[in-house]
Amino acid sequence: MVSSNKKSFIRMVSLLATLGTSLAFSLGPIEIQSTFESLNHALPHINSAAHALPHARTAASTLHHGGFDPLSTYKELLKVHPLPTKMITGATLAVCGDAIAQSKVKETDYDKQRASSFAIFDMAYRALQHFAFPVIVATCHGQYLGSLPGLGVSFDASQLAAMEQALASQLGIVPFLYYPAFFALTGAIQGLTPSGAMMRAKDNFLPLMKRNLLFWIPVQFIQFGYIQEDLQIPFLSVCGLAWTFILSMTAGNAKTYTAEKEVEKAMLANTQASVEEATVVHLPALAALEEEEEMSVVRASAKPVPPSPVLAEAR
Repeated sequence: MVSSNKKSFIRMVSLLATLGTSLAFSLGPIEIQSTFESLNHALPHINSAAHALPHARTAASTLHHGGFDPLSTYKELLKVHPLPTKMITGATLAVCGDAIAQSKVKETDYDKQRASSFAIFDMAYRALQHFAFPVIVATCHGQYLGSLPGLGVSFDASQLAAMEQALASQLGIVPFLYYPAFFALTGAIQGLTPSGAMMRAKDNFLPLMKRNLLFWIPVQFIQFGYIQEDLQIPFLSVCGLAWTFILSMTAGNAKTYTAEKEVEKAMLANTQASVEEATVVHLPALAALEEEEEMSVVRASAKPVPPSPVLAEAR
């Protein structure tokens, strides 16, 4: 039974990822509806797995020593100081994810400035999520997806709400707030000029957005559907450890977009332009040259004219 649940869970994650990429690249409603219908068969197993979570918490609490329960202490901090706790959790795990990514590049030393940019950005984004998620939950109840043909029958209201909330976050907040803030903030901290930050964003946005949909739509479906509200952002921070590794490996290093690199690219562009300009011949000069060559050919091919007989007798 456990292996069956695991297979169903993997299937659900794959199907949700397919749904996200389908919406992102505008596939037709028939393909999307087929994905939702297939996903419905996996959801009962996810429900049973979610009901097992309290038992996992109970088992973890038995490991405490001397009356100290880390999970209970952390949950208490979330109740008393929710925003700072979420921000510190996100920043700590973001630094860990970036450190793992930097360790994969053995030729360079550890970049503290890069790590700081990830920590500050993640703290800011967790604060945004803290205020944005209640708005998303209050607005998206599954009414939009439920209005699509066939979906209202195949899924219950809670499942549609979780799907809708995940899509609202990934197709609304992420492309219009998350990535602009990421490229601007991390670029500024790492010393990029505005033009360098813009160049970095243009090079990396589409590859990152594709990976983002594949990774985060399944994660956020579980978050909105099965994780209690006060633990949602810590849950995302833990998942973000893996995502920060992906993000850092893909677009974490801003050194290739520094001012020196921009100067080198500008000089190369100017050199190429000068070469192209030198090879371009001015059209009027070219026309004059061709005309002169034609006259030379005419002179060379012209035969001498014999003297007139009348002129000869006169002589």
